[in-house]
Amino acid sequence: MSKPEVILIAAMSIDGFIAPKDQEKLPSTVWTSKEDWRFFTKKSKEIGTMIMGSKTFETIKRALPDRRTIVMTSKPEKYNKYIDSNLEFTTSNPEDILNNLAQQGLEKVALCGGAHIYSLFLQKGLIDRMFLTVEPYVFGEGVKLFSISAEEKFILIGQERLNEQGTLLLEFQRK
Repeated sequence: MSKPEVILIAAMSIDGFIAPKDQEKLPSTVWTSKEDWRFFTKKSKEIGTMIMGSKTFETIKRALPDRRTIVMTSKPEKYNKYIDSNLEFTTSNPEDILNNLAQQGLEKVALCGGAHIYSLFLQKGLIDRMFLTVEPYVFGEGVKLFSISAEEKFILIGQERLNEQGTLLLEFQRK
């Protein structure tokens, strides 16, 4: 039984931030393009199961339709008011989550944020592929894609221009 393929999905500015310094005034739902949102919706539904952190969940505050959402949090009891069969809150570590999903027969999982969760999975060598949407914004300061230093080699296997503004979709595979 092998672990599911972990596919990171993120949008970022051209200077490498997944969020500006002040995330409350400018959450990703405001600065990302409708083309990125369409891609995220299509890809995450195709994969079927998403893993995200509690901060990312706080920006959407609900289960997204037609996909299962696993929220990593140190305080699952904080989310007792969210009752949905497609929503789970867990204190489990990345390996345990993936082992559990493998036992359920899952082949793929979408890793959907934020930087802390991305970093946990990267640090353990668990990210297999990445879809990065690069939006034509410069934030100067903000939240980096990864909040740790790590060395992991990826190769670019696909690229697509999503709109006239210059939004790019890049696909990377772990080498």
